[in-house]
Amino acid sequence: MKKAVATAFAAWSKGPEALIHAPKVKPQHALDLTDRPGAAQSVLLVGLPVPDPTSPDAVPLAVTNSLLGGSFGSRITSNIREQKGYTYSPRSEISRRYHDAYWVESADVTTQFTGPSLKEIFGEIDRLSKEAPGDAELKGIQRYMSGLFVIQNSSRSALIGQLRYVDFQGLGEDYLKTYIQKINAVTPADVQKQTAEYIKPDQMTIVVVGDKAKISAQLAPFVPGAK
Repeated sequence: MKKAVATAFAAWSKGPEALIHAPKVKPQHALDLTDRPGAAQSVLLVGLPVPDPTSPDAVPLAVTNSLLGGSFGSRITSNIREQKGYTYSPRSEISRRYHDAYWVESADVTTQFTGPSLKEIFGEIDRLSKEAPGDAELKGIQRYMSGLFVIQNSSRSALIGQLRYVDFQGLGEDYLKTYIQKINAVTPADVQKQTAEYIKPDQMTIVVVGDKAKISAQLAPFVPGAK
């Protein structure tokens, strides 16, 4: 295969270097409400910029995200889905572009629970920023992420995608080899620190799409500057 590729593309000349401008983003504490009269649900997006994939904190932050809202057994999912029944499929994620990233929690919640959902989301963030998770809870998340990593690399196309991502971000040849080790090296104290340092409700942008007449009063406590 290597010989075939070399033969097919040997005559190609190298083009100019890609011109890539990484955005310089700043968190903005704001509430953006789009009115959708008669909506049975409110769409919630809550997030802010976080360290990009080249940061030493990228892997610990990924573990923190999985524990907080990025897995089915995460705290936010357990709270507003399993315990409260406000939504069916909430999820947080770290969306990564070229040397840029943001954390976001998304959920489609029943209209009458728009405000309560935000309260619980921010409550879970605040709790994790003040109190480290237990060892058993963290180990469960680490096993989940380790297993997911293996599954994600179980096909040729998936592995090529991983290699492409590593090359694009300039993460180095050891990134994939040491990824699981770095996941398992994260401590409960690390998770608490990552939450407190990077996932700050007072710097988040809150985007809501829903029935303004029914949810404005619920959103009042989340307007920047509200007490």
